[in-house]
Amino acid sequence: MDYEKIFSDTWDVFKENFMTYIIATLVAMIGSILIVTIAPLFYGLVDMAVRGVKGEPIDYKDVFSGFDHFVRSWGFAIVAAVLLLVGYMLLIIPGIILSILLLYAFPLLVIRGYSGVDAIKESIEIGKNNFLDTAIISIILWIISAIGSYVVIGSLITTPIVVIASVVVTYRMIENNDTAYTYVADFEEVDDTSSDANEGVQRPL
Repeated sequence: MDYEKIFSDTWDVFKENFMTYIIATLVAMIGSILIVTIAPLFYGLVDMAVRGVKGEPIDYKDVFSGFDHFVRSWGFAIVAAVLLLVGYMLLIIPGIILSILLLYAFPLLVIRGYSGVDAIKESIEIGKNNFLDTAIISIILWIISAIGSYVVIGSLITTPIVVIASVVVTYRMIENNDTAYTYVADFEEVDDTSSDANEGVQRPL
């Protein structure tokens, strides 16, 4: 996997709408004080990242799009939290491994429109088949998040970057598995009417 390309693409998407992502992240952080809004607001951030990667226009108000998927976002969050809790209770290592394998879960929830369980199942499957790449990307994203947490406004920048990167790498992995890849930079239209799954797909040159 080309890690440099992944983070170069991530940066291109972020800088294209950096102020929008920062404001949306601030709104999500403030809104998450209510707790019940955490899952749908984070869903909204992921949805914004997906739109950004696809080259679609975004607005900071798009962070509220997750409320249209309130039940599904919380269903995913609860299942993932329970799995991680059990994993970390089993001498920590299983929890770390599961955290790595769930890298693609939230993006898949948005991209595929999956249920929480299906998103988790596919994420684990992709992660197992590409464990080294998944582990390396996960560690890099953890480091970026940690750096952001040490600066007062750092998380406003690192959070959207981490979310966008997770979406970019998820699309990369989807490309490897079923060629359904979409990316904003350097793409061409693919007209494939023979398959419903690939209809309207855009692929990089």
